[in-house]
Amino acid sequence: MISKNFFESLQLIAEERKLDIEDILKKVEIALGVACRHVNPPYTGDIKLEVNFEQKKIRAFEYKYVVDQIDPNGPRGQILLEEAQKIKDRAKVGQIIKTEIDFSIFKRKPAQYFKQIFNNGLKELERERAYQYFKERVGDIITAKVVSVNDGFITFNIGLGYESHMPIKEGLEGEEYNIGDEKKVYITKVEKTGKGPKVFISRANKEIVKRLFEITIPEISNGDIEIMGIARDPGSRTKIGVMSLNPNIDAKGACVGAGGLRIKSINAALNDEKIDVFTWKEDPEELIAEALLPARVLSVMLDQKEKKATVIVDDDQYSLAIGRNGQNARLAAYVTNWKIDIKKLSDAQEEGIEFEYNVTG
Repeated sequence: MISKNFFESLQLIAEERKLDIEDILKKVEIALGVACRHVNPPYTGDIKLEVNFEQKKIRAFEYKYVVDQIDPNGPRGQILLEEAQKIKDRAKVGQIIKTEIDFSIFKRKPAQYFKQIFNNGLKELERERAYQYFKERVGDIITAKVVSVNDGFITFNIGLGYESHMPIKEGLEGEEYNIGDEKKVYITKVEKTGKGPKVFISRANKEIVKRLFEITIPEISNGDIEIMGIARDPGSRTKIGVMSLNPNIDAKGACVGAGGLRIKSINAALNDEKIDVFTWKEDPEELIAEALLPARVLSVMLDQKEKKATVIVDDDQYSLAIGRNGQNARLAAYVTNWKIDIKKLSDAQEEGIEFEYNVTG
């Protein structure tokens, strides 16, 4: 019988490493099976454990299966009837000869085999646990710590003893990464390797913005508000359209929060990236006008066939509507899925374009 102290040490390992005790016992059984083949005389049968969890007792047995012919594809421990009868006089084909393992004959070599195989088994369990942990978090955000920056990669400690090498292009434009900094990162993919999980992370993926809104704003997580569209220049600016499914809730106001508290916390997580929250409208004219905020729009004219919108703004709103390097107009076009052509009021009048003041902006 294996000592009670050994069972308790296995329980401690399970607790410290957050592993299942039954999985650990399977690794004990495998390691013991290898060790038993290196005692003198060796145990050649199938080694199995019997565990009494209440009494914290473990017993190990050798199983030998009596057969009339050895099946090379059969289980370990097959023994011909003639050999079996040397162990047990009345042995018959189909019987199982069960013998308890005598640990008094275990010397240094089998003990070393047990330790090596068991430790390798624990590492396998930890790798599998880590893989499952990160796999379940694909599409979610974790907090990671910068450990190095070189060769076009930022290396993060992502927990459970693992690191992830994030390409610079998956970071935010203009953001500094100093050793020890903690950053919110988005897990895009996890692959299983022989060395453990390979975790792919990003701060540039637009889904990190969506997930931050879901985490920060209860009305989104509980279904009162829905995120309808996101367009992003990582590290610079994001436009996000939201719609209220509850008539008593103002979607934009809820997302911004009292005094801008909610949106500021999201800004901070993204290195102060500017975020434009706008109210999503079913009417495409109103939708485009909302998406172009903070510019005030006078008129939106739609070409449904080309899915193109001509937008008229006051002359003093033109630069704001276009945005720096065309960013405001480009993001608005992306998030609404409409081509947008913005014109000054004076140019529209000079060109003789007829339009109606159909939006309030």
